Amino acid sequence: GDTVRIEVPGLSDILCGASRPGHFTGVATVVAKLFNAVRPYVAVFGEKDYQQLLVVRRMVADLCMPIEIISAPTVREYDGLAMSSRNTYLSPQEREQAPALYHTLQWIGECLTAGVEGHDKLVTQGKAALRESNFHPEYIAIRRMEDLSSPQTAEPQLIILAAAWLGNTRLIDNLPVTLKDRA
Repeated sequence: GDTVRIEVPGLSDILCGASRPGHFTGVATVVAKLFNAVRPYVAVFGEKDYQQLLVVRRMVADLCMPIEIISAPTVREYDGLAMSSRNTYLSPQEREQAPALYHTLQWIGECLTAGVEGHDKLVTQGKAALRESNFHPEYIAIRRMEDLSSPQTAEPQLIILAAAWLGNTRLIDNLPVTLKDRA
């Protein structure tokens, strides 16, 4: 039957939401139920799922929930792979290739920091690099850190986000980038 659903417009249908319709509505609804049941003062969400973090932040703000949302930095393995329960699904060979996701984000970040223009070209090159490491990229995106909108010129706080399949495992990661003022 029809139940109450909480939709967070704008943030829910882009990036991971585009390939997983209804996913973030499900997340927002479940988290809202949890918050109403538990009534926490504080809740911590990981930065690895950055879009989810922003969805929860926006929901809490718009519904005037008296909860402070704290973000926890992504914890990484020794070779840069973001820690995730999904990593256990990787074969030994895939596990060796998996750090390429973060390394690709780092490369794009270094290009942005160095002042390389043309986000589309960087994204295209990043996807090609992932394919060479046996990934099937779902998306790479360079967005405003604040709200995941497309950056205008001279946007100082950016975040590079990616989702890609390695074998049967879907991995996501992101990398914040602060650009120096190049005025």
